[in-house]
Amino acid sequence: MNEIGRKHYSGTVVSIGDEVGLRGIERFSVAVAPDGSRTLHATCEIMDRRVSKDVVYSVDKDFRPIDAFVRLIKDGQFVGSGWFNFDGAGADFEGVNQVLGRVSQRINRPNSFPSFGPHPLACDVWHLAQYVHGSPQKVQFLDSALSSVEHDGCSGPMLHPVRFGIEFIGPERITVAAGTFETHRYRFHLEGTVPQPHPPEELWCVPDDFIIVQIRVGGYMATTYQLSELFR
Repeated sequence: MNEIGRKHYSGTVVSIGDEVGLRGIERFSVAVAPDGSRTLHATCEIMDRRVSKDVVYSVDKDFRPIDAFVRLIKDGQFVGSGWFNFDGAGADFEGVNQVLGRVSQRINRPNSFPSFGPHPLACDVWHLAQYVHGSPQKVQFLDSALSSVEHDGCSGPMLHPVRFGIEFIGPERITVAAGTFETHRYRFHLEGTVPQPHPPEELWCVPDDFIIVQIRVGGYMATTYQLSELFR
């Protein structure tokens, strides 16, 4: 806890492909305000795509999106950047990218968007905060939005509404490089959310703060994303 009442945690996530080994490294930090809102700062390096992403993303106490900034670099060259803002009636995007130039978007949505994916691995698990435990629905569908429809977020950025399902598998203790954690395990149901078929994806996180511990993507992507360091 610092002098203005915010608490902080930070960590590193490594991406290990079954066939290619180390694919990427993400370094993140999160500041949590006294009212429960939090802001993520993340730098994501994706070696096999030669892409780096810088992301700042803020959510309220219920992990609903407030605003975000995303900047993409590929092969040392600027790809695109932009600012996302979420209000009670939808979302706005203002940005620029090398494909479309200057971009302005407004998407009206009653009750806005309950979650947003600017694509750092550390906040992929923040979608899971919208899962209602105790509901009779095992798979719960979420009207969300992404900054890119590519799985690793390497396009745009732009505002893309998506709908996908979340399934709670159960509690599980797992050990990764950062230590042993009591986690909740979930599964994403992503069929039809992206242009190409999406492989299976399961996620392990620390409850309450929704800290990433592990993500496993199978199929043609065959990659494990694991927390290698955590500082709290």
